[in-house]
Amino acid sequence: MDLNFLKYYFEHELFLQNRPLSMKRFIDYCSDRGIKINSHILEDFEKKGWFYPIFRVTNIKNFYSGEFSSLYFDEYSKEDFIKLIDEGYIYLPQNKEFKEFKEFKDDETQSLKIYSYYSSFQILKLIKILNEDEIFDSYMSYLDDFIDLLIAVQIYSPYGRSNQRLISLNTEKDIFYEKLAEYDLDEVLKVIGIDSDCLYKAYANICSKLNDFLGSDNIIQLWKNISWSEKKKCKGTIRLGIEYLQWALMLKRCIEDYLEHLTFDVDEVDGDWKKVRDMDPSQETGRKLRAFRNDRYMNKITDDYEFILNRKKLYYLSNRLTLDYHPRVIIFVEGDTEEVMIPKFFEFYGYNFQDLGFEIVNVESITKFYSGNIKKDKVDDLVVSNFRSLITFNLELWQAIPFFVGDDENDFSEMVKKGIIFDTKRLIKQFNKRSFRKVENEIRKEHGDLNTSMIKDWSFTWEHDFELSNYTAEELKEAINDVCYTNFSLGDIQDIYDSCIKGNKKGISSLNKRKIKRHKIEINKKAFENLVKKYDVTKDSKISERPIFKLIEKLLNIHRLNHQPVDTEHALNNKKELFTSILIGKNVFQNFDSKR
Repeated sequence: MDLNFLKYYFEHELFLQNRPLSMKRFIDYCSDRGIKINSHILEDFEKKGWFYPIFRVTNIKNFYSGEFSSLYFDEYSKEDFIKLIDEGYIYLPQNKEFKEFKEFKDDETQSLKIYSYYSSFQILKLIKILNEDEIFDSYMSYLDDFIDLLIAVQIYSPYGRSNQRLISLNTEKDIFYEKLAEYDLDEVLKVIGIDSDCLYKAYANICSKLNDFLGSDNIIQLWKNISWSEKKKCKGTIRLGIEYLQWALMLKRCIEDYLEHLTFDVDEVDGDWKKVRDMDPSQETGRKLRAFRNDRYMNKITDDYEFILNRKKLYYLSNRLTLDYHPRVIIFVEGDTEEVMIPKFFEFYGYNFQDLGFEIVNVESITKFYSGNIKKDKVDDLVVSNFRSLITFNLELWQAIPFFVGDDENDFSEMVKKGIIFDTKRLIKQFNKRSFRKVENEIRKEHGDLNTSMIKDWSFTWEHDFELSNYTAEELKEAINDVCYTNFSLGDIQDIYDSCIKGNKKGISSLNKRKIKRHKIEINKKAFENLVKKYDVTKDSKISERPIFKLIEKLLNIHRLNHQPVDTEHALNNKKELFTSILIGKNVFQNFDSKR
C-alpha cells in the first residue's frame, strides 16, 4: 500500500466491511487460523523489510481523558482520518526509519502511543514468509500487489461472509448499498496501478487453493451454504480454508458486478483466469466441471439452471452426500396405534425409522381423508381433499412416495384403490414440455385411461385391525390385564377374533370401551414389549411372519428402490419413470425389483 492508496482507502471508506486489525487482534486472527506468530516475529520481519502493517497511527490522544488512544473505524470518521494522514499522524511504516516495538509505548505510562494496523489479507504474505527458505524481493512485491487488490475490493467482503442467502454486514444495510453504488472498480484499480486482468488472476489463484483446505468440490459447495455464524467458529486449517473461500466469493461477486453476468463458480475455474474474463460459463463444453453441470443441472422443462438455485442445489447435494434430510416415504395411517407402533416394530426389526426417511401422517380415519359424505355406491366420485395437496407437494418436490395403512372398515382398500389422488396434468407437466393433450393421448393409446388413484402396492390393509392382526389372543389377554388391571379370560379375547370371522368385528374396546380405549396405546406397547421378550428367549422365526413385518418389508423395498436424485437430469429421469408409472397404474419399484 502506498500513500496515494492509503488516502483513497480512507476517503472512500474501504475499511468499513473489513476493518483493519490491531497488532494483538492480527496475532489472534493468525493463531485462530493455525499460523502461530507473536510481536517478536512481526518485529523481526519488519526489521528485515519483509512485512509491514498497512499503516500506523501515532500520538493520538483521547479528547476527554488525554490518554493515548487507538482508532475506531466507523462511517462517521472519514474526515478525521484524512486530516490525520495530512498531519502525519497516520503514516506508512515502510516510509519511516525502523523502530523497535518497545518504543511504541509511552515512557511514563507504558501505554501504547503508536498503534500498528494490519489487514486480514496479509496472512497470505505471512504464510509465504514463514514457509520459504529464501525471500525474493520480486515475489514479496507481487504479494503486496495481490494484497492491495484484495483490500481494494473488500467492499464485497459481506458476500464472502454469507451462506449464499444472507450476507454479514459490518454497517447498516443502507450504508453498505450506498457505498456499493458509489464504488468504481476501474478507478480503484488505477489507484493501485494494476489492470482488471489481475482481478481475474487473483480469483483463479485463490480458487486453486480451496481443495487443499476444504476437500472435494461437493464439500466446498456444502461449506458455501453453511451460515457464517457457524463457519467463523472453526479453528486451524479449516478456518484458514474458510478464509480462502470467503475471499474467493468476495472476488466472484466483484467480477460478476464488473462483467454484468454470472461467472464461473469457485470450484469451476481450474486455474484458467482467461476464461473467467472471456467466457460465458453456460457455454463451456467438454470434460470440465462447469460443462458437466451445464449438462446435468439444466432443467429442460423450466429452462432453469438449477445449480445456482440454492434450495435445489442443496437438495441434490444432500442426496449425493447421503444426508437424507427429507422424507422418502410418507405413511398415512388411520389412527394413533399405527402412528406409535410402526416405528417401534421398525426398531425391533433393526432399523431407525426416522433415519431411513419415513414420516407418518395420522389421518385418523379414511372417512376424514376423503372429501364429502362418503357413500359406498359413489366411491368412484371420491376426491382427496385435505391431503391431496400434501401428497402432490412431497411427491413433486422430494420424490416422497405416499403409502396408506389401514384396516378394512369403511371399505378402506376399495377407497384407496378408487379415490382420486393424482392430478394427471400436473404429473405430465413435471417431465414433459409438450402439450398435455398430446402426451395424454399417447399414454391412452398404449395403456388405456390415465390412472388417478393410489397405486395398489402403495397401501397395506390389516385383515382385522392392528392389534388383532399382529398379536395372538394370549398376547392380547396378558397385555390388557396387565395395563388395565382386569381379569379377562382367553375365551373373552378369542370371542373378539371369532367375531371378525363371522363378519361382525368387535375390537378389543368392546371388552370395556371406556377403559381399554383410554389405554389402547399402552396395551399395544405392553404387547410389543412382551413380544420382544418372547423373541429374545425363543428366537421364534415365525414372529417375523406377522403382518406388521410384511408391511415393513414392503416399505423397505420402496425405500431401497426410491433412489434420490443427485442432479437435475437425474431428477427429471426419475420423474419421467415414476410419474409415467403412476399414470398407467403400475408400481415402478416392483417393476424395477423384478428386472434385477
